[in-house]
Amino acid sequence: MIRHLEQVELAKLLPLSRQVNAIHEAEHPEPYRGDAKAEEVLGFFADRLEEGGLIFVAEEEGRICGFLVALPIIRPATPFLHASKHVELDQICVDEASRGKGIGKKLIEAMEAWMRVQGYREWKSMVHDFNQHSQNLMTGQGAQALGHRYRKEV
Repeated sequence: MIRHLEQVELAKLLPLSRQVNAIHEAEHPEPYRGDAKAEEVLGFFADRLEEGGLIFVAEEEGRICGFLVALPIIRPATPFLHASKHVELDQICVDEASRGKGIGKKLIEAMEAWMRVQGYREWKSMVHDFNQHSQNLMTGQGAQALGHRYRKEV
């Protein structure tokens, strides 16, 4: 079952949040922290909700086995760009034990259903090169790569 997470349930995200952060910290320990306290993580998610973001969760047998954080973005026109609005798929995680069941796909479908009702027609997400699971999920849902992000240490 896919549903919206209520603010009072944020602590249920902690085990999955640790999983997704561990993957990123293992690959890029410079920017990613593994030492965040539970209160900091809960504050981060609470801030996303307060800013108008949404958290969708997948449940199996009464436990949360996946989540998706979606942030609606509205940008005014600039001298270089037209005004735009889209949803940023900020975070997505499916519990390692629950992968391969289409849960990520269902989370994205729930976000897209919400988007259609709210008049959003596009979502974007940044996925690291090392994260093949997320790359496969994004392209499997019809997303296309927009460009390349470069990094160099000196």
